[in-house]
Amino acid sequence: MTEKVTYGTVWNELSQVDCSEHTEKKGKLTYLSWAWAWGVLMEHYPTATYEFGAFTSEENNMNDTMFYPDGSASVFVTMDIEGLTRSMWLPVMDYKNNAISNPNSRQVSDAKMRCLVKCIAMFGLGHYVYAGEDLPPSSDEEKETEKTEKTEETKETKEELPVNYEKFSESLIETATLMEETVSGLESLWKSNKDTIKELKAKDEELYKKLVKAFAERRSQMENATEEVATEEGDNEDG
Repeated sequence: MTEKVTYGTVWNELSQVDCSEHTEKKGKLTYLSWAWAWGVLMEHYPTATYEFGAFTSEENNMNDTMFYPDGSASVFVTMDIEGLTRSMWLPVMDYKNNAISNPNSRQVSDAKMRCLVKCIAMFGLGHYVYAGEDLPPSSDEEKETEKTEKTEETKETKEELPVNYEKFSESLIETATLMEETVSGLESLWKSNKDTIKELKAKDEELYKKLVKAFAERRSQMENATEEVATEEGDNEDG
């Protein structure tokens, strides 16, 4: 006779699975791979199903998220394992555990899969991963988290420079060298990009100095060319 499936038997079976090699730490949160968690669940309970919540907006449109007055949102999911159901909810958050205002579709999709994994944990699989996540961190943990976040932000800033400001600087120098023929045109080019140039100076002083030098050299070329033309005209008049 087949043993009756109960919340207790499901918990006893899934809670014994070791998930330690399938987690990833990002900021304050520990993530468990949804693909791996679903695969394990299917090995034990292949008929398990889930359904995400649907909500009607003020415009009478159906959304897969519940929005709040401040623009933040939550997702909901219900899972069924052989007639046993559990539900879970999760705010759409960034890796710092902060709610995202007006989240995009990718952020909602990520939150839904995280919510699914958390719902699976309610049946026992990887439940210990979430132990203590709703408790305030100690002062040492807060300092360590802030240090990690600052390091990640600094790394992201450095990685952005070649993509944004370096290309901007190269493009501006190329325009000044190949397109501008007058000092007034060169000055206009600088002024029209002064806000981005100001940001460049704050982000990368060496790149800023390189840009200033290139503009100065181009201006000097223009002024020398003007003097030569004036000298030639003077010689012609004397002749």
